[in-house]
Amino acid sequence: MEPIPAADWRERTSQQLVRYEALFALLDDIQQSEDTAEICKRVAMRWKYFANVASWRLVLPGERGFRVIDCARGEASIRDVATLDAWDAHHLAARMPCLLRVAELVGSLLPPEHLLGKLVSEVQVLPLERLGQCVGLLSIAARHAPFNALDNRFIRTFGSYLTDRLASILLRQQAMEALVHKATRDALTGLLNRGTVIDQLRQQLAAARARTEPLSVILADIDFFKVINDTHGHLAGDQVLCEVARRLRAHTFEGDCLGRYGGEEFLFVLHPCDSAEVAQAGERLRRVIADTPIDVGGDLSHQIDVTLSLGTASTDGRSEIRLEELLKRADDALYRSKGSGRNRVTAG
Repeated sequence: MEPIPAADWRERTSQQLVRYEALFALLDDIQQSEDTAEICKRVAMRWKYFANVASWRLVLPGERGFRVIDCARGEASIRDVATLDAWDAHHLAARMPCLLRVAELVGSLLPPEHLLGKLVSEVQVLPLERLGQCVGLLSIAARHAPFNALDNRFIRTFGSYLTDRLASILLRQQAMEALVHKATRDALTGLLNRGTVIDQLRQQLAAARARTEPLSVILADIDFFKVINDTHGHLAGDQVLCEVARRLRAHTFEGDCLGRYGGEEFLFVLHPCDSAEVAQAGERLRRVIADTPIDVGGDLSHQIDVTLSLGTASTDGRSEIRLEELLKRADDALYRSKGSGRNRVTAG
């Protein structure tokens, strides 16, 4: 083997130092950020400076699905999906590193489109494991020439670090979301809890005053709920609460708030919404419950006819009505609905 000329050796060493400096600079840079989108944007722009990487995809398993990060041409996109495409599902299940030449790829198991550009020569797949668990699946495309030994070293080192960095951020986000959900949501129905929906009303009421816009509330109560519990049992009562909540949530417009106000009572905040519109909304919600019996016990032969009584109250946004007064007007209207035969909407 002929010795490498000194000039070539110096040139090669200098190039390697430049690549190492680019790697260390990026590692330091992304360590300073907790913003996943910003981190991925920086990596999308600068990975090519220390490894022959044209484009890449990173899949991070989460609690309820997967976070998929795609990067190409200096741009990054991030999305959360419930299921994976065939490429990712296959390699995540296999959990085996592999190197695939683009010219040899055939059949239905093809990499994502952004990994198959004109200049891509091969695609490397790296499952990244920690304590027997796959924490990430990295697919990387090589530009022009195949990956060399130094490329592979940089890809394994940086890919492992990037996966750990993003996975830790995702884990913290999920933990924070779980804490926020527990603090703001009703455990049974998943709706906003009483404190949170009242906070939402307070904020919306302030916004309505600032913009001189109408705002309305609806208080809805399940009729004869105690009878349902006494006749069919508390488990059936819980099923009724959950199904009523599900139907109401499905018919609540974007921007409106819905929460469990207490027991079998629900509070809606509609903004902007005037007295005529809230009457229509209340009637729509009443029919959503009254028109279709609710199955309990998982048996279609056990169906319960359920109805709601509703009370509404509105403000035009010009008056200085207090939150407590608005709720009292809706509550008084609700009880007039109860006293007038139930299964109806009354304006307060």
